[in-house]
Amino acid sequence: MPWIKPVKQKDMKELNVQNTIPNPAPLFDRLLANNEKLYEAFLPLQKAMKETDIPDDLREAVITFVSMKNGCKYCTASHSKLLEELVDQEDVLNWLSHYKESDMSEEWKAVLTYAERLIAKPVEVTKEDVERLKKQGYDEEKIAALNQIVAYTSYTNQLSMGVGL
Repeated sequence: MPWIKPVKQKDMKELNVQNTIPNPAPLFDRLLANNEKLYEAFLPLQKAMKETDIPDDLREAVITFVSMKNGCKYCTASHSKLLEELVDQEDVLNWLSHYKESDMSEEWKAVLTYAERLIAKPVEVTKEDVERLKKQGYDEEKIAALNQIVAYTSYTNQLSMGVGL
């Protein structure tokens, strides 16, 4: 149970951003909506993360992996369920935890290596990490999108954990 009260579903309809809010609104959104201006600013970024050129299955793998590494149980649980619907893996958390030894594609391994390095110690991300992505066919636009997804996920993990999710 979160440490602050979420906005009630019926009150979500009264927000100025009502056309962009899922119905029913997830608990995460209802907690952010306690500050309507910040929530309104957050929604376009949330939408943009879903509209990148990163395929849905890989995006969910990154989000689940980053959430797992950051210790965000709420996000790990919700996104791992989505990931399980997108990939043919029985235990996605174990699969992601052992990605280096898995049968995962070299592209996915390069992406998760980049994500792991970025969340563990951003100052240690190197040009070689980016070059590894380029060898997998990533151009500047796709690398920028991946960078945003990793950083966005860490941000939303902090939002979630900071209110008790």
